[in-house]
Amino acid sequence: MARRSSDTPLSTRLFRWAVALCAVALLWLGGALAYLDRVDTFTPPDSEAKTDAIVVLTGGAVRLSSALRLLHEGKAERLLVSGVAPTTTKASLMQAAIPAMPDSAQASNSWSGIDLQMLFDCCVDLGFEAEDTAGNAVEAASWARARGYKSLRVVTANYHMPRAMAEFRRRLDDIAVLPHPVRSDAMRVEDWWQRRTATLFLLGEYSKYAAALLRAHLDDWLEETVAESTARKAPEQKVVE
Repeated sequence: MARRSSDTPLSTRLFRWAVALCAVALLWLGGALAYLDRVDTFTPPDSEAKTDAIVVLTGGAVRLSSALRLLHEGKAERLLVSGVAPTTTKASLMQAAIPAMPDSAQASNSWSGIDLQMLFDCCVDLGFEAEDTAGNAVEAASWARARGYKSLRVVTANYHMPRAMAEFRRRLDDIAVLPHPVRSDAMRVEDWWQRRTATLFLLGEYSKYAAALLRAHLDDWLEETVAESTARKAPEQKVVE
């Protein structure tokens, strides 16, 4: 006769729950350490590689200025700034990029030979729909497919790149995605363990990254389950007919 769970002593059940929670905590901690090592050992991207277009995720002047430089250098033909506020204009974005430029460029609309006004007028699109990283991926996918692009360079902060790649590769499986992480102008990660604010911020970012991975795996599992269920029902329908 099977033993009911209610027959198990409370101490045994509490011990099992404690072991399970410890296992989850250790798994989370191991993943967090791997994530922190990844963003701490920042590796400059292959800036010589070319893609059809560039997508920069809003969140800092360094991201935008890096994307503009890549566009000017001919690494892509067009740039999408994804996730801008409804009131944002190209003029305000151009001003937002200036603080990340050399002092000599801040007094004008030129930066190391780059005519920002001409660059914005000819080759920059603004995306107003995205409200989070998943939204950035959806917005970028729609923009890229509408123009027939087959490859994208994604520019964002190094700490944000793992989560961005999880969302982009999930939604752009037909488009090659090249990550281009940059050092954040808002959060320095090189010595995160020495600063409580940075540690808490990065652990929070890792939790979001882990949640994105879990959501992707659950979606894949649901799709496979539905497909298998549909495949099993098809022969039964033919028999009934």
